[in-house]
Amino acid sequence: MRVRHNKHDVRATGRARRGFTLVELMLVMFILSVLVALTVGVSWYVIEQGRKTETLNNQRRLMAAVDAYRKATNKLPYIRNTGDVDYNPNSSRPYDYDPDDHMTRLLKLLRGEYPRDNAVYEATKAMLGEGAGSLTSDAYGNSMVFLSNKGVGGNPVVISAGPDGVLGYERNLTEQQRQQYKKDNVYSDTSN
Repeated sequence: MRVRHNKHDVRATGRARRGFTLVELMLVMFILSVLVALTVGVSWYVIEQGRKTETLNNQRRLMAAVDAYRKATNKLPYIRNTGDVDYNPNSSRPYDYDPDDHMTRLLKLLRGEYPRDNAVYEATKAMLGEGAGSLTSDAYGNSMVFLSNKGVGGNPVVISAGPDGVLGYERNLTEQQRQQYKKDNVYSDTSN
């Protein structure tokens, strides 16, 4: 005896069903969201590493120009009336210097523009090149700072504030907050 089954009864005929169940759709959505999260995380990491590398390259070029300046003049560049990066509570500014003015003066000294010095210009032009104006800021768009004796062993150093744009010397910060802000700073004399 033959049993006739309804051709629309999927369970009885064993035919494939049409569409997906809710669990299958949710599983696909979960897998896609994990893949997107991994891609975005890796992309962000690569972008940040690229910015840090660009900043370090700018700092190395500046430090090479500082070394050439030192060889040509037998002294380090000195920028008058710029103060230091240390916080001054009596100042109306968060720092006791203007970073943009500070780096502009340094670049002029390194190019031999102020005071006019052709020997300095000849010594540093290979390091600075024509587009040296971009060397005064880091890859995050913030001005960097040159300090003649705050590096490792009292050597010169160029410091970038890093992604947060804060060097860590602002008003009303605790010592713990200062250290936190300084963590992401990029220094020319270290490879961190």
